[in-house]
Amino acid sequence: MKELLYRIIFRHLNLRNSEPFLDYLVREFHFSREKASMILAHHPAILWDTPHKDRAGRVIKQLRSMNAGVSVSRVVRDDQFPFHIDELQLKLISKLLNMALRAGVDTAMVYVVVEPGENADITRSLLGKEKDIENAFRDSDSVYVIENNMVLVFGFTTDESGLKYLVPKIGNTIKRVVEKTALIKVGAAVFPKDGYSFYEMIQAALTRLQPYCDSLHSPGVITLSGPAEVSPALKAQTSVLKADALMFKHARGRLFGKLLAMDPEVLWAGLSTLPLSDQKSFYFRLPFDSPLIPFLSGKIKTQVPPAANGRTGRSIKELALKGGIEKQLIQRKNRQSDVIAKLNRVESLTTIPSVALQLYKLTMDPDTDIEDIQKIIAVDQVLTLKILKLVNSAFYGLARKINSVKEASIILGMDEIMNLAFGLSLSEAFSVSTSDGVLDPKLLWRHSIETALAGQYLCRHKKQFLEQGVFTACILHDFGKLFLFDHFPEEYGQMIKWSRQTGMPVHEFEEEVFGYNHGVVGGLIVKKWNLPESLVHAISFHHHPSSSASHTGLAAVTGLADYMADMAQKDDQTHRINGIPRLMKDHMDVLTRVIEDVTIGSIEGRIEDIRLFLNENKQVVSLIS
Repeated sequence: MKELLYRIIFRHLNLRNSEPFLDYLVREFHFSREKASMILAHHPAILWDTPHKDRAGRVIKQLRSMNAGVSVSRVVRDDQFPFHIDELQLKLISKLLNMALRAGVDTAMVYVVVEPGENADITRSLLGKEKDIENAFRDSDSVYVIENNMVLVFGFTTDESGLKYLVPKIGNTIKRVVEKTALIKVGAAVFPKDGYSFYEMIQAALTRLQPYCDSLHSPGVITLSGPAEVSPALKAQTSVLKADALMFKHARGRLFGKLLAMDPEVLWAGLSTLPLSDQKSFYFRLPFDSPLIPFLSGKIKTQVPPAANGRTGRSIKELALKGGIEKQLIQRKNRQSDVIAKLNRVESLTTIPSVALQLYKLTMDPDTDIEDIQKIIAVDQVLTLKILKLVNSAFYGLARKINSVKEASIILGMDEIMNLAFGLSLSEAFSVSTSDGVLDPKLLWRHSIETALAGQYLCRHKKQFLEQGVFTACILHDFGKLFLFDHFPEEYGQMIKWSRQTGMPVHEFEEEVFGYNHGVVGGLIVKKWNLPESLVHAISFHHHPSSSASHTGLAAVTGLADYMADMAQKDDQTHRINGIPRLMKDHMDVLTRVIEDVTIGSIEGRIEDIRLFLNENKQVVSLIS
C-alpha cells in the first residue's frame, strides 16, 4: 500500500534558552530527553512523518513560534520499503535507473543503515551530510539520505566486481561522518541483474544486509550473496565443487531438463549443497504436477542430509563438467548485454500505437467521461467494430444487440469498455514485426486475444484483477517474443525446436541463452511506454509470479490464462506458438491464495471450460484478431 505523508524536518533554533524547545519535543513527539538533545546538537534531523496535513501545519506553526527553523516535504510510505522516502528522491532514483537502462550499463545500489555504537544510545542524524559523503565518490555516483540513519548510494556504471571497492569506501566515509564506533549495516544489489525497479533492488539488498567491518569488506572479498541462509546439509558437505553448486542454482533449458531427469535422491544430494533460498527457487520452477514436488517438499522442510555415496557425487560432477555451466553463465551475461543494448536503441522498439496512447492518457484523467472515450474510438472504425463484436459475443451473453460504444459503456461500465478498447487498440503493435518466417505475428496476436479472453473469463468475479487490467496484461504477455524474434531469429527458431524436442517451454531456453525470458523483455518495453506498474509486473513475471515484488496475483493469473489458452488449443499444431506450455509450482502457490478452488485436480477441468468458452467465441476471436 502506498501513501503520501508530510515530513517535518528541524533545521536550526534561533533561541538561547533551548529548554522550552526540548520540552516540546519530549511532549509532542514522545522523544527521550537524550534524543531531543541529540537532535538539537546535530541538525538537520527528521522530527515526524504524518499523513495529516492539518496536524503537520499545527506542529510547524508551534515550532516556528519558538524560533525553530523547520521545513516540510512529502514522503512516500510503501509496504515494500523498510523506510519512508522523499517523493523527489524516489523520482530521481527512478530516472537514474531508467538512464542506466537506456545506456545499457550496470548500476550498483548500496543500502546503508547506521545504528548506535557502543558508546551511544542514539545515532547522529545523517541528514544534510550528503555533500560530505558524496565528496568521497565520483561525480557520476549519487547519495541519498532517506532517513536520519539510512543512506542509499548509487554507483553508476558499477557492476558486481565494482562493489569490492565501493562498499569499503562507503563504510569508511560513513564512519568518518558519524562517530567511528557506530554500527553500520550494508546490503548491495546491482541493476538490472537483481531487479528492474527500485522496489526489486531494495528487496534484494535487504536479503543481503549484514554488518560492515573493514576486514570483511576488503577489496576482493565482498560478494552479492551476503549471509545466505545455509542448510544443515551444506555444512556437512564442504567438498562440493563450485561448478556443482552453480549448476543447480543457474541451470536453465536443456541442463535444467537433465536435472529433472535425475534420480530424486541424486538430485537432492546436489540441491542440499545450496542455501535454503536457492533450494526453494529450484523447487518453485518445477512443473505444477511434477512427481518431484512431494519428494523435494519433504526434503527441503526437514533438511535431511543425503546418504553418503561416491557414485552420486561422481554423477553430479560429470554432469556439471559436461553441462559447462560456468561457460554458459559467461555467454549468458554477454547475450544479456546484447539484448539490453538493442532495447536501448529507440529505433529498434515498437512505439505504443497512437490510439492506445490517447486512451491510456484518458485513464489517468479523473475527469474523463464516456464522450471523451467515444471521440477517440470513433476515429478508428476497425477498433469500434472489434469492441462491438466482443460486446455482442457469447462472452457477455447480453439479451439484446448493442449498436454503439456509448450503449455498451452504459451496460458494462466505462471502466470495462476502457480496458477492452485499450487492449484491442494495441493490435497495431503486433503488425510491425519483421521476423522472416520464424513467427507469424498474426498468430501471436490471435493467441494473445485468446489469452486475454481466458484471463477475463477466469477473473469475471475478481474485480481487483479486472481493475488492474488483466485483459491488457494478457494481450501483451508475449509481446517480448516479437522483439526476440526480430533481433535473434536463428537462435529463436532453435529454441522452438528444443522446446518441441524436450517437452520444455520456450521461456526456459530464452533464460538459458539470453538470461532473460520474453516476459522480462516485454516488461522492459511497456515500461518505456510508461504503462502502470501492475501491467509491467504482470507481463515481466507471468512465468515466475513470485518474482514480482508487488503484483504476484495478477502475474500468476496472466500466466494461468496463457497456459490454459495454449492447452485449450494443444491439438492444433499450426496454432502452437509457445512450444510446450507449462504451469509451474510457483504459479500454483500464488493462485491458491487468489482464486478459490484452484488445485492440481481442478486444472484439467478449468482447461476444458476455457476450451468450450473459446470454441463458443471462435467467430469473435477470428473477427477481432
